[in-house]
Amino acid sequence: MSHITPVRRSFVHLAGVVLLILLMGLLAACSSTEATPTPVTEPTPDAPSRPTMPSGGSGTGPTIPTSVLEPSIAALASSPRTVLVAVGATITWRNDAEEMYQLSSDDGWFDHAVAAGESFTWQPDSPGIFTYHDALSGATLGTIVVSQGGAITPEYYGGQAIDKYFADACGGCHGSERQGAVGPALIPGRLTSNDQFYFGIIRDGRPGTIMPAWGALGLSDEEIAGLVGFIRSEPESSVADWTLAQAEASLEVLVDETTLPSAPTHGADLGNLMFVTEREARSIAAIDGDTHELVGHIAASYRAHGYAFDPTNDRWLYNVGRDGWVFTIDAYTLEAVRKVRVGHDSRGLAISGDGKYLIAGNFIPTTAVIMDAATLEPLTVIQARGVDPDGVEVDSRVAITSDVGPNLVGPYFLIALKEAGQVWRIDYSDPSFPITKVANVGHILHDGFLSADNRHFYLASQVDDWMAVIDVAKVEVVERIPTGDTPHPGSGAIWTADGTWYGATTHAGEGKVAIWDLATNVVVGIVETTGPGLFIRAAENSPYVWADALFGNPSNTITVFEKEAPFAVVGVIEEGA
Repeated sequence: MSHITPVRRSFVHLAGVVLLILLMGLLAACSSTEATPTPVTEPTPDAPSRPTMPSGGSGTGPTIPTSVLEPSIAALASSPRTVLVAVGATITWRNDAEEMYQLSSDDGWFDHAVAAGESFTWQPDSPGIFTYHDALSGATLGTIVVSQGGAITPEYYGGQAIDKYFADACGGCHGSERQGAVGPALIPGRLTSNDQFYFGIIRDGRPGTIMPAWGALGLSDEEIAGLVGFIRSEPESSVADWTLAQAEASLEVLVDETTLPSAPTHGADLGNLMFVTEREARSIAAIDGDTHELVGHIAASYRAHGYAFDPTNDRWLYNVGRDGWVFTIDAYTLEAVRKVRVGHDSRGLAISGDGKYLIAGNFIPTTAVIMDAATLEPLTVIQARGVDPDGVEVDSRVAITSDVGPNLVGPYFLIALKEAGQVWRIDYSDPSFPITKVANVGHILHDGFLSADNRHFYLASQVDDWMAVIDVAKVEVVERIPTGDTPHPGSGAIWTADGTWYGATTHAGEGKVAIWDLATNVVVGIVETTGPGLFIRAAENSPYVWADALFGNPSNTITVFEKEAPFAVVGVIEEGA
């Protein structure tokens, strides 16, 4: 997020078939709650197809058992169970009942009668997700998720290892290692209900919360069963690392800058280009803000997530993908010219006011990386570790990166430590990048934004249901504004009306916008929306503010209200699918 300047360029995300409307070129979205449907191979009864095994997992996956003794078959008949096992594992069922059971895989992998007092052992020799039942009664008994190195098969989870898929799609709320964050921890010791309960929650969502219905978003029953088995498994405690040396070695020049043209090769106004993240296509679309026509596509990485624009030269912009790759993009030719990898899971990007430095924030590993903006050379890796509001020292994901206007407050970057509940101010005018810290900001920090004068930083504490107000110059918390259930302002909305500056946030836990006076930090208005949302934006040249309802029903609405008190709703936009 940049300090306040005249509006030049903007971006928005596309996910699957969901289109968040481009309003005034300002509404941006970066939710991790959409899933892409993945085809499931249907094996024939005579010759079940056995997809080839992809490469192993990420190194932070589950501890996969090689031997499993299932509960009695009668117990499974009343409460089906999902288990995650390794290829070649020994799975044993025992029949403690007086009647016979016929264990039969839905896809023909096994079909075996188990008489009273007997047992049956099966060893899967190929990865996959196998549901089985009692052929005599028709009752479903359970699902077996057969994995190797954290992966299942190319047909599931878009070819990703199951732990990588979980970290990407679910980790934002439940933690990349299932340790819990806004959502509860998903580890065996915390899962006290049966598998049907968790299957239903994943498939259908939880009304009144930010948990979406993954079945409606494209996950198959087999994939959902696989996730149940995954959260039943014991997680590893190790966290993937990415050192400065590894980042330096990943730097790659894609196009020799000396060969680039001296003028734009397209006719669009550089000051009114919109950049649209095409998440699953691993690309960015450039749209002419004047004509609303597609100018071109820019090759990027997985789920391009954060953008930064060079404040000294409108030729250059930067993007970071969720997979940790940072790109230098030439707006003249609409192509990436350099790239470097700063981590395994990245979320934020900012550029210094003098255009010299970039900073990227990571979820995995828990670091921030400062780079030379001209070359993308990594300069330093900052370990995000601190004492949380409860007095526990923790490694912490970097929830947000921001830059402060050097002509307003100072030459600073700001980063928020999600789990540690701290905000760090980094002085980029000093090559040693000294850090000043403020602790006890709140539990589970998330998005935030700066006031117009950059003096105050407004940051969501999602568990505490407040927006913390941090004085950037003094580096201290000066106020906590109670707003509502799980504030989620995205990159925020501030505006002025009748001489008053206002700030506002949407909420991921309820359908309302809270509006406060920036001078007093007192909530002065509440606008009801059609459901919980993630993003709110205001444009300087418009009398209106827009707020989404991504978790509402329907989820494609945007509430539009007036900037002036009493903030009357002027309409609800219902477009897209």
